[in-house]
Amino acid sequence: MHYKIAGLFIILYTFSSYALGEECYRSADADTPSKRFKNNDSGVVLDTKTGLTWTRCPLGMQWDKKSCQNVPDRMDWNDAHSTITRLNNQQGGYIGSSNWRLPTLEELGSLVESKCYDPAINSEIFPNTPHTGFWTSTLGKYARQGAWLVYFRNGSRYIGNKEYEWAIRLVRK
Repeated sequence: MHYKIAGLFIILYTFSSYALGEECYRSADADTPSKRFKNNDSGVVLDTKTGLTWTRCPLGMQWDKKSCQNVPDRMDWNDAHSTITRLNNQQGGYIGSSNWRLPTLEELGSLVESKCYDPAINSEIFPNTPHTGFWTSTLGKYARQGAWLVYFRNGSRYIGNKEYEWAIRLVRK
């Protein structure tokens, strides 16, 4: 009888964890603790470890002072650069700045929270981050048509074809 109850508990816990989203190993020290980021409620955060300022939401999603709403835009690598240039050149820039860019692989990789998955990022600082790949500005060394991505479902990094569409998170120094 105890085995049936324990088995039912495990099944329910597993299902509810999957349905609720992000899973984190609580016993491990965080790679990206919330105290590392300075938040000003404008939709950006300053990473005090790296000195980089990040958009809290991917392009296409809107910050409502609590979370990121809607769905992220997905675009190929060249369209991402064109879009960022357009945003920077508009009156007042984007979110008050005109020096946004795609992060390097190292920069975007610094947001990966290795103790979490689905997504592998600090969800308190970057809420509703989609479990998908995000473009970086880092080109593939041997693949002319490739650029590096960070896949926030599990934090992995890989080279993607620049013609495919992925999400974008902006950064500035």
